[in-house]
Amino acid sequence: MKKILYSVALAACCMGTMTSCSDFLDASNKSNVTAKQSFATKEGLNNLVNDAYQHLQNVYAAPLFTSCFSAGTDMYADARNKMNEALNTYETLTPENSDIKNLYTYLYSGIRAANSVSYYAQTAQVDEKTKSQLIGEARVLAAYEYYLLVNNFGGVPIMKDFLTTADTGYPKSSPEDVYAYIISELEDVISKNVLQASTATKGGGRISQETAKAILAKTYLSAAWDLNKQDYFSKAAALADEVIAGRKLTTPFAKLWKADGSGDDNEEFLWDVEYDLATANNTTSGGTEWSGYYCNYLGGNEDNIKATTSSYVPTLYALHCFKKGDQRYDATFMKELPDINKGNAAGTGYWTWYKNGESLVGKPVTRYYSAWYETDADFEAWKAIDPANRANTYRIPMDSQSKEAQNMDGRDMEYYDNQQLVYGSSPCKKFDDSKTAKTEKNTCYRDIHIITLPEMYLVAAEAYLKAGDNPKALARLNEVHQRAGLPALTGTVTIDDILDENACENFGNEARWMDLRRTQTLVTRCTKYNHEMGDKAAQYIGKKLLRPIPQAAIDANDQLTLADQNPGY
Repeated sequence: MKKILYSVALAACCMGTMTSCSDFLDASNKSNVTAKQSFATKEGLNNLVNDAYQHLQNVYAAPLFTSCFSAGTDMYADARNKMNEALNTYETLTPENSDIKNLYTYLYSGIRAANSVSYYAQTAQVDEKTKSQLIGEARVLAAYEYYLLVNNFGGVPIMKDFLTTADTGYPKSSPEDVYAYIISELEDVISKNVLQASTATKGGGRISQETAKAILAKTYLSAAWDLNKQDYFSKAAALADEVIAGRKLTTPFAKLWKADGSGDDNEEFLWDVEYDLATANNTTSGGTEWSGYYCNYLGGNEDNIKATTSSYVPTLYALHCFKKGDQRYDATFMKELPDINKGNAAGTGYWTWYKNGESLVGKPVTRYYSAWYETDADFEAWKAIDPANRANTYRIPMDSQSKEAQNMDGRDMEYYDNQQLVYGSSPCKKFDDSKTAKTEKNTCYRDIHIITLPEMYLVAAEAYLKAGDNPKALARLNEVHQRAGLPALTGTVTIDDILDENACENFGNEARWMDLRRTQTLVTRCTKYNHEMGDKAAQYIGKKLLRPIPQAAIDANDQLTLADQNPGY
């Protein structure tokens, strides 16, 4: 049984590696004088590494992920609750934005924790093989956090070492220098071959050789776009192919994302923020909110539902990316809802579908959210499977013209107007946790997948496309496309093709804002598909193609000035 990697709460470790929101770059050693003794053993050094990994929770296991990486894109829309308005429409986005400040802070806090591993490992009484592996993991972890920084903020200060004296002055490095540092760190660790070959089937929480290569491939890809280095596209493609290593995508998508978590340790999930209900210290509220992401409001605490964020519902564009026959659609969205109001006679709730063997056959179905491509005949065929329980089912089409969802009164209603109501759209089920099946938040103990094998195919497709090799780009794209049960694509691949495929394969779990920023499609795609902005996208976004450097970070850093702020702010 795998063990949760991020439950370590060493007091000395926390004091020595965590920073407050105002201490962005303060790398002073705040631990007591016995810190080196605490981390001198194999167990102590492992605890220090685990603490460095734990910082990823701040980014991936919290609502910060959706606000920073999903809002303000082509794929997600407001529902009964609104997203972070500044991040969704840009017009009011300023250097004082709290989510952006937290992202910046958490990433530097993680870097500082990772740097502490190399510092304390110098005097640790640990065998050289173990020491080299743990240092390698920490260096890759810090490099990944710099990858997130440069993709969100552009040029940022670089902290290469764990400093033991207070120092609040760090100059801003150029994007070129940040990318160069990331690449040099990753290539050096990879060349030393000190990491495990793969940890995917061992829980996936530890960085491996394939993880490092995957991060390096992603780094070369974004650097190629940002720095206009054409040769980097070829390097990204080659590295992505090294990670793929001839492997095919053979596991059905629904099995990968099964709600009981049985697919979490599949070899396709290369690197995770790892959770496990069986070994969690807190089994009632120590999980994440992921099961409630990308869902509209389904009712209050008195109803037998799952707790949702009531926001980030799919845009019409996102829904239309799924074509008829795409097996990923039914694995991503819950199309059938029983009566889930308090005290209903059937005694059913949201989780009944799972408890009934991933089906509602034999249970009355109150609402059916038909995919945009489903016809009247398709709906009748669905009802015929269980006519006794589906004869009176209310159909809510997931298309521009829908039906009023809350009162089921049959009125025609625009899709986006429906999202302001209860039950406005098909809930996302991709991140459900059927083992807990709770109505409260923070009860999802599924792994959070940071890097996947399908993503590497899409990285390779994009890199080969930009390198001018359409046949290879098409082949890599089709590996993902055909696994979903769709016929092979033909012709010339475009960036839009890859972004559309990504929308289906990685709905919810991909940093969409980073994809659009990298591919220079943020304005055009928000103009087309972001319901809140539409034709005003170019005006609202303007020069805000990077996130603002938090004003508090500038104020706290002696070597940053307002001149270092990104354009548009």
